[in-house]
Amino acid sequence: MTWLVIVAAVALFAAPLATALPPQEAVAQIVQTLADQTRVPNLVSGVILYTRLFDTITEVVVFTLAALGVRYLLAVEPAQREIRVLDDPPSKVLCELGATISALIAVELALRGHLTPGGGFAAGVAGGTGIGLMLISGGANRAEKLYRRYRADLLEKLAVLGFIVAAFLLLIGLELPSGDFGSLLSGGWIPVLNVLVALKVTL
Repeated sequence: MTWLVIVAAVALFAAPLATALPPQEAVAQIVQTLADQTRVPNLVSGVILYTRLFDTITEVVVFTLAALGVRYLLAVEPAQREIRVLDDPPSKVLCELGATISALIAVELALRGHLTPGGGFAAGVAGGTGIGLMLISGGANRAEKLYRRYRADLLEKLAVLGFIVAAFLLLIGLELPSGDFGSLLSGGWIPVLNVLVALKVTL
């Protein structure tokens, strides 16, 4: 049976090598067309938040419903009275430093995700990592206070609603000014959508 799995794996990885790559001119034309349509250098963000925006809306809604389902299922679990955290001072300092760096990276990826590799989903992962590092370094009580003070649960829901509204406006043809190609204020709705996705995924 093992040899069958090995043969299948080799065939799976060798199959793409059997087909020829498209001509360079055709690929260059597709890339140029995408850049002209989206007006952003990061074509991945352009495809996700412009060319295939309807798919992305569905993904965000499914992601939100999954998070609500997990929260509903865990609501019947008994609350933890004590949260185990790191008690080693150097590890706590390193976790807090890592949390700060992750938060800064999240902001950078959210704001400039349409210009460089990154975007809303990557920014949300970096932001969530920062929150996770803060929690394991002993900041659970502080995080809970901040969560309640700034109504993070409401902010998360508003980010989802804002994303859906902004995406709908783009889909019906209402576009923001595209700005100069490669500048921070370019890409129309794409930077706005990146920030909203980053907020949702982080929270």
